[in-house]
Amino acid sequence: MRSSWADSVANAEESAPATGAAPAPVANHQNSRPTRSSYVPPHLRGGGRSPENQVPAAAPTPAGAYPSGAVQPSGGYAAAVGGTRWAAPPGAGSAGVGVVRQGGGGRGAVGGAGGGWNSRPGGWGDRRDREPNPFGDSEPAAVDVDFESQQNTGINFDAYEDIPVETSGHDVPPAVNTFAEIDLGDALNENIRRCKYVRPTPVQRHAIPIVIGGRDLMACAQTGSGKTAAFCFPIISGILKSRPPQRPRARTAFPLALILSPTRELSVQIHEEAKKFAYQTGVKACVAYGGAPIHQQLRELERGVDILVATPGRLMDLLERARVSLQMVNYLALDEADRMLDMGFEPQIRKIVEQMDMPPRGVRQTMLFSATFPKEIQRLASDFLADYIFLAVGRVGSSTDLIAQRVEFVLEADKRSYLMDLIHAQKANDVPGKVLFIDYFFCLHCFDSLSS
Repeated sequence: MRSSWADSVANAEESAPATGAAPAPVANHQNSRPTRSSYVPPHLRGGGRSPENQVPAAAPTPAGAYPSGAVQPSGGYAAAVGGTRWAAPPGAGSAGVGVVRQGGGGRGAVGGAGGGWNSRPGGWGDRRDREPNPFGDSEPAAVDVDFESQQNTGINFDAYEDIPVETSGHDVPPAVNTFAEIDLGDALNENIRRCKYVRPTPVQRHAIPIVIGGRDLMACAQTGSGKTAAFCFPIISGILKSRPPQRPRARTAFPLALILSPTRELSVQIHEEAKKFAYQTGVKACVAYGGAPIHQQLRELERGVDILVATPGRLMDLLERARVSLQMVNYLALDEADRMLDMGFEPQIRKIVEQMDMPPRGVRQTMLFSATFPKEIQRLASDFLADYIFLAVGRVGSSTDLIAQRVEFVLEADKRSYLMDLIHAQKANDVPGKVLFIDYFFCLHCFDSLSS
């Protein structure tokens, strides 16, 4: 048992020399106190303290060094155990506690293996946020619901049966009549049910089997015929069926599929549809377009991407920054290729496909969709596609007959009221569809009036 202060005084008096010299003062106190027992903590009372319960005496502190738990009066980094400048002085051992710095400018000591911000295993790359529901607050449809029993308003599928379809090429896969006939996988079929798709449109009936069969495709389809699903379904299905690739651990993104579109509005639309189709499948889609800050898009790419939807200009910027690599692209889709050529993107498209690290044709699978079929598109198809199948749905170069197009000339002061009358009349008649309102001034001066 350790001796108390009183016992130490008594022992000092008894051990004093017989010459009569006064004992040395202890702790600056001259008057002795009566002997008392040492203090025993409550959890140790009732029995003697075993040797293993005794606290070992602290090692002597070297001259000029601060003991463990001391306060450092001056600036500098706090000492800690385990790593570079954060480590404790030599000989401190792995159980030492760092010195706490008094004042600002330093960090408290932390024991154990160090490493700064990257000390957590796996780094930031292993963190994935919870996937948001792209279907909103609506409850997903039941998995066991049949495709034929669903209702989908806004599309007259019976009218699609009269649209002529032409295919050219050898060994053309047969068309399908229902999504159940296509081997897309359970996860993708569930999302198709959630989207309340009744049955495939003509372009989907022919294009999906062609792409799933591994063939390149050149498709001329009317606007509003369901082209987005025609190339998204086989791309997602192919990624799910293939073995997950081993991507290099770097800040560079390595997408497995690339979808090029002419405008950011179309890119956002394709991205939203791709997120619905890939919901809860593990396939992640990202979008990159100009006219918006690039930093948020870079952060999304760093979290991982399987399907990249991009405009040619922003994609070139990402490639030049070495933030995107195309060497692992297995699927290439060009949507509205005729519009991209009209907007002057042909040099950028050719540089992306032919001069970057994208796999050559024949190794990758290429899909080219266009509403028209001019000579420039034919030349582009012959350069990008290998042994492809040509698919023409409806009248090439025209929009679908199911879309009513009407132009109304209205005075500037009457535009808002006239638009409200159109919307109210459409709701009163319960007519499905959309009203497109375009400002003539914006169109005249080539402003993107639909961007907001």
